[in-house]
Amino acid sequence: MTWDLLIESDCVPVTLRAGARVTCRAGQLWITVEHRRARPSADIVLAPGQQCRVDEDGVYFLSALRAMGAVQCHITPAARQLLVLRPA
Repeated sequence: MTWDLLIESDCVPVTLRAGARVTCRAGQLWITVEHRRARPSADIVLAPGQQCRVDEDGVYFLSALRAMGAVQCHITPAARQLLVLRPA
C-alpha cells in the first residue's frame, strides 16, 4: 500500500521503517525525524520530483514550508510495513 498526502498547514507525523521512500510531487516538503536516541535531526527539504529514502526506523514529521502553499507527497513504505499516522 502507498499513500498520497496533501499537506497544507499541519505537521503530519508518520511512523516509517528503514527503506521507505518519501517523494515530493508538488510544493516544498519539509521532513524532520524524531530519533530514538537523543541527537539533533537534520531537516530535509524536497522540491517537486525529489525523493528521500528513510535510513532508520522512526517518526517522520512532514510539513509544507511556510508561505510556499500546500505540498503533495507520495509515501512508499518499506517491505511488509503498514503505514501509520500518529495523532498530533
